[in-house]
Amino acid sequence: MDEPYFNREDRISRLQDELIHYILSFVDTKYAVQTSVLSKRWVDIWKSLPVLNFNRSSFSEGKQDSFIMFVDMVLFFRKDFDIQRFSVDWRNLAYDRSAIMNVNRWTSLGAVKYNVQEISILITQCPAYEIPHRLLNSKSLRKLVINVFSNPGYVDIILPSSMSLPKLTELTLHGLSISNVESSRRLFSSCPVLRNLSIGECNIQTSNQRKLIVDSPSLKNFEYADYYCCGHLLPQNDTVVNFIKLCASNVEFFSCKSFLTQDYSLEISSPLLVVYFHITLNAKEEDENAETYEKLPLKEKAVYAKRMMKFLGAVNMVQGLRLSPGFLEVLSQAPDLLDCQPPRLCNLLYLVLEMWPTRACLRAMAYLLMVSPNIARLVLTSKESKLAQVGDGWEAGLSLPGMLSHLKFVRIEEVEGCDAELKLLSFLLKNAKNLEEVVLEYRSNIDSPEGARQFQDKLRLVPTASSNIQMVFKT
Repeated sequence: MDEPYFNREDRISRLQDELIHYILSFVDTKYAVQTSVLSKRWVDIWKSLPVLNFNRSSFSEGKQDSFIMFVDMVLFFRKDFDIQRFSVDWRNLAYDRSAIMNVNRWTSLGAVKYNVQEISILITQCPAYEIPHRLLNSKSLRKLVINVFSNPGYVDIILPSSMSLPKLTELTLHGLSISNVESSRRLFSSCPVLRNLSIGECNIQTSNQRKLIVDSPSLKNFEYADYYCCGHLLPQNDTVVNFIKLCASNVEFFSCKSFLTQDYSLEISSPLLVVYFHITLNAKEEDENAETYEKLPLKEKAVYAKRMMKFLGAVNMVQGLRLSPGFLEVLSQAPDLLDCQPPRLCNLLYLVLEMWPTRACLRAMAYLLMVSPNIARLVLTSKESKLAQVGDGWEAGLSLPGMLSHLKFVRIEEVEGCDAELKLLSFLLKNAKNLEEVVLEYRSNIDSPEGARQFQDKLRLVPTASSNIQMVFKT
């Protein structure tokens, strides 16, 4: 081997500890510890790592004891340095009582001892989980993520009698079942500076409804997801009402990801800046298409449409709104079904829609614009569909004098140049008298540049209500 190779300078070893710690924060702690054999410079580096990542899968199936001993060893030999982030991922094929026992010991006696700021826990095959008192009374913890899963069903959570998390700003809970509403309220109230809350696949059961009350004056962002019951699709005939009450005077963002088959009662005490409803019929993205929705019985669509109207009514003061294509596809039934006065979205300024180029989605879009008199920006993402034949008169009954008078900007992404998109743009151009800019971003697999040019030529022939529109085409 060439002599110069041995004389090359070891620049990595000359880096400051902080930079080496940062590099090692992206790998499993097992491999970080193995760097101790490189040279004397590396012997003690792992003993002061601010980020510890422990993954059961880094040890073979029959080496569980080795994994436990390894984590114990890292914590035992640790120098007196605070821990910034502590993460443990223990996935089992079957229930293992030692998983919960050891994870609790490491987090409450180990991580908390070193003033940990962030803790992430993931345990599978866990029928019940008692969260340690020391963990939920940490004075240093800023972020807590708990993911626990059982097959089948939720994981019963046991909370300590007293909780105090004075610095916690971010809380994520997935797969949990809390026996009563009061326990969950105590948990949230123990976090006086909580800003970000994410709850997924959790169950807070009270008699005939799932009831979640979030009372947090400091909360800014709330994400709720109910797609699975710990890996299993919730039953399609589930009649339990999901009641969500958000008592947070400073909350700005709310997102809800769930199924059309789930019924919700949503109560929000203060106006929101941004809301995202990602409501679907199917769990798998590849099964979520316009063709599936077209086959739904009209009675079923009517039920779903009323549920979507309840969502809109609950957030009628929102300023920015984003909706999934499934939401739109069933919402198109609402104008013909509801005898009551539809909700007015008078504060809505910014609307983002993912939509199929179908008659139903176009009608839903026009309906939303009709009930949103102050809309200023509209962003659409056109998704592929085999049902792109809209037909004539699709906008019948969905146009009002002065409609879209505040609309100034429109962007459509993933444009394919179909007839439905041309009709959609014609509707906007004819009604938006103060429109200033329209941006069209073509889909990367559009048939040909010639097809895009023909679409643009047709669009230029459309009469416009505004005399000063800049058209931007991007490929």
